[in-house]
This record gives sequence, C-alpha cells and structure tokens, in this order.
Amino acid sequence: MIKGKNSTLMVGLAFLFGAIALVVHGQTGGAAGEQAQWGTLWDMWKVGGPVMWPIGASSVAALGFGIYCAMQYRVDRMLRPDLVPSLQDAMGKCDLVTAANICNGSPSMLTNILNAALRRVNADGTIDLESMEKAMQEASVEEVNDAMKPLNNLSVQSQIAPMLGLLGTVTGMIGAFNKIGIGAMGSPEKLASNIGEAMITTAAGLIVAIPAMFAYFYLKAKFTTNVARLSLTLGNLLHQLGDAYRRGVTPTQIPEEGQTL
Repeated sequence: MIKGKNSTLMVGLAFLFGAIALVVHGQTGGAAGEQAQWGTLWDMWKVGGPVMWPIGASSVAALGFGIYCAMQYRVDRMLRPDLVPSLQDAMGKCDLVTAANICNGSPSMLTNILNAALRRVNADGTIDLESMEKAMQEASVEEVNDAMKPLNNLSVQSQIAPMLGLLGTVTGMIGAFNKIGIGAMGSPEKLASNIGEAMITTAAGLIVAIPAMFAYFYLKAKFTTNVARLSLTLGNLLHQLGDAYRRGVTPTQIPEEGQTL
C-alpha cells in the first residue's frame, strides 16, 4: 500500500508521463494515417519560438535542484544515524571533548547544531542547559534556512515555467492577430506557426511545472519530516547530558576555538 510521500511522488510521475503521452499523441496526429505537421520534438521546439529556450533552461534548473535536494535530504546526510550512538555515549558521560570531536569531524545539520550548543559550555566547565538549548534553536534556524534554499529555487522554477509558457501564448497570438490584420484570415496556413507557438509554449511550460511542483511538495514533506526527527534526536542528546550533569558527572572541558581538542 502506497502512503504519504510515496503516493505524492507516484501521482507526480503519473502526471508527467500523462503530459508526455499527450504531447506524443499531438505529434502523431492522434488518428491513424494522419500526417503530423511537426514530426519531431525539434520541429515543435522551433515552432515554439524564442520562449522555448528559457523554458528549457527552467526545466534543466528544476531537474538540477530536484536531484540536489533528493541527495541532500537523505536521512543519512541530515540525521547521521551512524553518529547518534557515539554522541549518546559521549553526552551520557559528559564527555564534551569527544562529542565536539565527532561534530567537527563530520559536518552535517545534526552535528552543526549540536556543536553550537557545545560551544555554550561555560569557561569554568559548568553547564547551562537553557543557554545550550537556545544556542541549538539559533543554529537550527540558520541550518534550516540554508538547507531550504535549493528547495525554494525548485519552487521558483515550478512557478516560472507556466508563466513563460503563457508569455509564449501571448506572443504567438499577437503574431496571429497581426497576420489577420494584414489579410491572412483566408489563409489558415499562414496562421499555423503563430497558433502553434501559442499552444506549444503553453504545453511545454506545464510539462516542466507539473512534475517540478510535485517534486517540490514531495521533497518539502521529506525535509520537514527529517527536521522533526532531528529536533527529537537533539532534544534526547541534550537531555542525556543534563541528566548526567545533575547526577554529578563532571564535564570534560572543551578548549577554546582554535585550540586542539
């Protein structure tokens, strides 16, 4: 049974393949034996006019941002489950030096946020849990904002593509009306290129925008889920440190920045 994020992805792929099928159907004329005016994708590209180039660039950008986000939002990159047992052990022993070494040696969203909290340990070795928690909140805002930038760019591409398609529609219709104004009303073949430009750019913009939009919502849901799990993991680590400190375990002191740990 397909649930949640996977169902969103499957629906997006279904729309993509459906759009491609419609384009192919339009190219072949739809009926048996009918000759298509634009037999290849390149023919359609040329008929679409100059607007097809920014639409093509938008499709490449959307694909690039989508792949990048899919790689960066993996659980093993964001949450680093391979480091969590070692961090739990270090925090449970108030071994802040080991925890800081792990964070510095394996940069990620988890370790960057935790490292910000470790830097709030007082110079005399005492721990202020409230200050550490605030440091984690501040660092998490920065980390989340940085991680969201490529996802926001993907959203921009999903909105720009149909607008570019609409621009092509407008320019195509302007050309068609211009030809009508100079007496081409009785010659449909003279209007075909402009009407084709209007329709093809609209279709191209939607073909780019629909899968990009589904990819955006899928990746955003994945990112939000990982951030929630990250918050829970960091909260557990800080709780283990606070519990050990309250039991009287003496924290190991972290050297100042620039010194060797």
